[in-house]
Amino acid sequence: MVIEELVKTVLSELREMVKTETVVGEPLKVAGVTIVPVSKISVGFGVGGGKGQSKEGTGEATGGGASIEPVAFFVVRGEKVELITVKKEDAGWGKIINLVPQIIDTVKGMKEKSDQKGGKEGKKNNAK
Repeated sequence: MVIEELVKTVLSELREMVKTETVVGEPLKVAGVTIVPVSKISVGFGVGGGKGQSKEGTGEATGGGASIEPVAFFVVRGEKVELITVKKEDAGWGKIINLVPQIIDTVKGMKEKSDQKGGKEGKKNNAK
């Protein structure tokens, strides 16, 4: 395979990996609240080739890679949007998975407060 084809193949694969949907993830709906993950993508790419004086002295190579790191979550409830950032030291997937219960508890707490507030306002309106 000639170097131009190698470059096209690697770039094509990287382009497939680094889509908008990868940076801003699929929304997840929980208890009337939408959670949207946001990630940072880092990409590295290299190409090399050379020719020697004999047939054994030639070579071509390409390489590339990408890293996807979660950095934040958007929490959307009605008209209110909150950004929950992930600290760099907590950015591993294991830590993210551990954050899910905390996010769900936060969302449930927001919902309960809203329900209580709505209940009090409903009582005030009924008293009139």
